[in-house]
Amino acid sequence: MNKQTNQAPTGGQKAVRILAAVLLNLAIVLSAVFIEYHILDHFNPRLHFIEQSDLPVIPWLSVLIPVLFLLSVLLYDLLFVSGAFKGKRFRKGRFWLIALCDLILFAALSLVIVTHSCNLLMRLGCETIEEKDVIAALATPVPTDSPAPVDTVEPVVPVQTDAPATAAAGTPDSATDAPTDTPAPSEIPGLLGSKYAEKFSEERTEQSFDRSNVVETLADGTEKSLLYTYSSDTVAVDICHYQNGKLEYQIADIYVRDINCFKTAYRLNPGQNMKTRGYAEEINAIVATNGDNFNAGKISDGLVIRNASQLVPAGGKPQTRYCTDLCVLFFDGTMRVYDYLTDKISYDEIIANYPYQAFYFGPKLLNDDGTAKTKFDSTIAKANPRTVLGYFEPGHYSLLVVLGTRVQMDYNNHEIGDGKSPGLTLKELSALCEKLGYKMAYNLDGGGSSSMVWNESLFGHNDRKHGDILAVVDP
Repeated sequence: MNKQTNQAPTGGQKAVRILAAVLLNLAIVLSAVFIEYHILDHFNPRLHFIEQSDLPVIPWLSVLIPVLFLLSVLLYDLLFVSGAFKGKRFRKGRFWLIALCDLILFAALSLVIVTHSCNLLMRLGCETIEEKDVIAALATPVPTDSPAPVDTVEPVVPVQTDAPATAAAGTPDSATDAPTDTPAPSEIPGLLGSKYAEKFSEERTEQSFDRSNVVETLADGTEKSLLYTYSSDTVAVDICHYQNGKLEYQIADIYVRDINCFKTAYRLNPGQNMKTRGYAEEINAIVATNGDNFNAGKISDGLVIRNASQLVPAGGKPQTRYCTDLCVLFFDGTMRVYDYLTDKISYDEIIANYPYQAFYFGPKLLNDDGTAKTKFDSTIAKANPRTVLGYFEPGHYSLLVVLGTRVQMDYNNHEIGDGKSPGLTLKELSALCEKLGYKMAYNLDGGGSSSMVWNESLFGHNDRKHGDILAVVDP
């Protein structure tokens, strides 16, 4: 009986095996590209932590990728074709060597795709943005040769629902003996009318206070310190600092009689991004915080409106697909926060009701009844520095900034803290918003962007440039 012997593979067999190895590696590469691009396409609006200015420059990756690819093919050739490493110890480890090589290839390729794709998406999403006047678009009649849209919503002029009715002619005001040419408190126009009249003043006044002056200790032990007040006939702002143990946060309590006092400033090109201070000085803001950093993602992934101008890609269509929560501030002063998973978001309905600002970041922090949410569809749920837009009623808003585990910078960009504050998780942030009495609350960009600027003072980390701010100005 003849003993069977192993024969060396023929040239044809070697070619087939090498081709198989190449095809297998190509499949891995193409699969990686497919997976990464689809992940980016779906989640890119939430990749707020990737900024063009912060991305590392790694030119050697473009060389590393083909080298790793050739190394992987070579390993297949050595292990399966030439019969190298035939010893028992290598025979058992052949699979793991191949797997390790492919994992390195996949990881390097993924890094290249993520960084370069985000850069590309930011450039495509921001350099070709058009600003469309929302109100003008509503007023534009439909051409007669175009078919009328189905279920067209007739634009309705915003109604100041919270403005009190004007006193009857000739009826004296019982609370004041003001001359007839001065409006009585009940006749004050605007979002709040005569509400919170004590907050406003005929002349612009502002005052700063020492942070060490604790004006109140809350039931849970939180120390509240008044830092700054501003008032005029249309705007009133109180800024307070809160500290409970290591946790620190600041709140700007905002009252406006004119919605145009609530402005945003932004950049269409990420290369021109600034920190909060730069934007605030540019528009002479009374108080400002970072915004939703809209140009870190694709504009086509959500509704973005700034000062009544809708930002859309050049030639883009109205966005009806949403993959993160949406916040809309309307001209009548009302604010609505939409959960993209559970709320019906109607583009036509939003536009028909005169949106003034629309932010696309999130998540939504409170339920519609004002109670705290406990579950969030978000990748940023862990403890972080935070920025929040809060809403009480038309004309009464709040900006909240929570210090977190990062170095705090002063107004001149010098370090003034070592990040002792632990920050808040989304669940803790939601509970705080309920405690503060917000009717609605919306999470904005956080981390290194979180910052509040007022009267040449700064609270927050301020270590990252971003795309926009929310600000209160006095016309």
